[in-house]
Amino acid sequence: MTGKAKSAGPPGTTLASLPSDHRSGRRVGRPKGQTADETRERILNAAEELFAANGFDGTSIRDVARLADLQLAAIGYHFGPKEELFDSVIRRRAEFMSASRRNALAALSAEFKGAPVPLEHLIKAYVRPFIESASHGDRGWRNYAALMGRLANSALGTEVIARHYDAMARAYLEAFRETLPHVEERKLIDGFTYMVAAMLALCADTGRAERLSKDTDATHSVSEALTPLVAFVAAGFRALAECDGPSDDPV
Repeated sequence: MTGKAKSAGPPGTTLASLPSDHRSGRRVGRPKGQTADETRERILNAAEELFAANGFDGTSIRDVARLADLQLAAIGYHFGPKEELFDSVIRRRAEFMSASRRNALAALSAEFKGAPVPLEHLIKAYVRPFIESASHGDRGWRNYAALMGRLANSALGTEVIARHYDAMARAYLEAFRETLPHVEERKLIDGFTYMVAAMLALCADTGRAERLSKDTDATHSVSEALTPLVAFVAAGFRALAECDGPSDDPV
């Protein structure tokens, strides 16, 4: 939740316990020369980078304040406790992503006049907004991709993803059901999960593809990977349709 707290410090903070610039009346919520919106973006960018690198538990509000070059109390002033700051970090890009995917799905529905949308088109509509955002040179989107990859392994992450992404995921799953009516529900969800994992791994920019390549001059282009990713995921969905169940072979 984004909003301004009523005081610069946490409950129980006394005027004498605040730093001297707080006691002198300097506003902690907005550095000189910056608007409130600019300060909030500054905080979100710093928090996003730290959460991506260190996870929720490994990041403190003090860490965020230090990286953002702000007074500690400014973080709470704009975002409240760490849980609300974390939610705001996820929500900022989730809102953009959901709007892009919603528009893409509506465009496909209009293009195919309500008939089932071809599988490759559906996959591309879902992954393209994220891949294009990550390929524009904005380090923030790469941080966000790494952070989203972390979230799948935490209870807090599951809750946050559900809050900001499940509604749009359900809309796409319904379209996948119409396109692949012969595929079991569980397999559709598995395929969707694998698709998201592949998209995040591609966009996180870990440099692993370059390290594994025999071509030392090879460069990893996220945008160029869109077409092979769509082909790979589409083949996976079709293979799941033919998969009878879990393998008994040892891994």
